[in-house]
Amino acid sequence: MNIRLFFILLFSLSLTGCGFHLQGEKHLAPPLHRLYLQTPDPYGQLARSLKQYLKMSGVKLVSSPHDATTVLTILRDEPTQELLSVSGTQQTRQYTLIVTVTFEISDPKGLTLVSPQTLSESRTITIQSNQVLGSSNEANLFYQQMRRTLAYNILNRIASREISHLINGAFQSSRKHPLP
Repeated sequence: MNIRLFFILLFSLSLTGCGFHLQGEKHLAPPLHRLYLQTPDPYGQLARSLKQYLKMSGVKLVSSPHDATTVLTILRDEPTQELLSVSGTQQTRQYTLIVTVTFEISDPKGLTLVSPQTLSESRTITIQSNQVLGSSNEANLFYQQMRRTLAYNILNRIASREISHLINGAFQSSRKHPLP
């Protein structure tokens, strides 16, 4: 029993020693701690994942922009696909699936704090002519995975020093010079 505990402890120490940490928790600028998420598809994969990651980072999501200190708006969430290749028999096709997301951050009055930022994610899929239905399901799974990845990338972007500096600077200057 003690040997098992020893190996668990050794494994835990080796993970922390190499810099391993769980995804999701990020340190965000204080004005982002009370946030309203505005999205065209509030029940879609991108919004669900983004809400989950924001909550893991200590953000309180509010139900109205008037109750928030900042508003994160998803301006665009667009899936596309590009044909890459066709087989000699014109049956096998290879596609690149792409999801492009554009977001911005503003204050509750609509003043833009962070100008629109665009992120994209892509995956390649091969479709056999006799497996069109299965490939369609696979494409849907890829789109879901890409949106989860993009949600985490949005969180990384808004946790960056550059974005934190912009947001903190905007809130400090508004305290010095309150708007009418």
